[in-house]
Amino acid sequence: MGKGKILIVDDEPLTCQLISKVLKLNGYTSDVLTDSRQIADRAMAVHPDLILLDYHLGVEFGLDVLNALKQNSAISNIPVVITSGIDHRSKVMAAGAAGFLQKPFDWTELVSVLEKLLPNGATQATDGTPMASE
Repeated sequence: MGKGKILIVDDEPLTCQLISKVLKLNGYTSDVLTDSRQIADRAMAVHPDLILLDYHLGVEFGLDVLNALKQNSAISNIPVVITSGIDHRSKVMAAGAAGFLQKPFDWTELVSVLEKLLPNGATQATDGTPMASE
């Protein structure tokens, strides 16, 4: 069983690729999305344990996406970690994010944040009940 499933949402495909490789090397599975307008549908389809969301997306801001996720009861319990090249930590935490990583982030820091937010290493449904491993 993996440590958890992460949905990576970033409009830069190379960034998504790099994060995905680091996650795989550390025992996580990932799904990548470069169009934030599809995030709710993808989150409901893949049931991620955590969403890693870029702050500056091509078509909208991460805080708008975070707000929309929090308003959707089917996926509102999924922790969201926002990433950005600018320190928006206080803003994103006040908006309800579970964490913030400033780019370029250290890969060890990324894994550390994930381990803090997903301490059991088990895949969880959005209501907190264990899901079957994939």
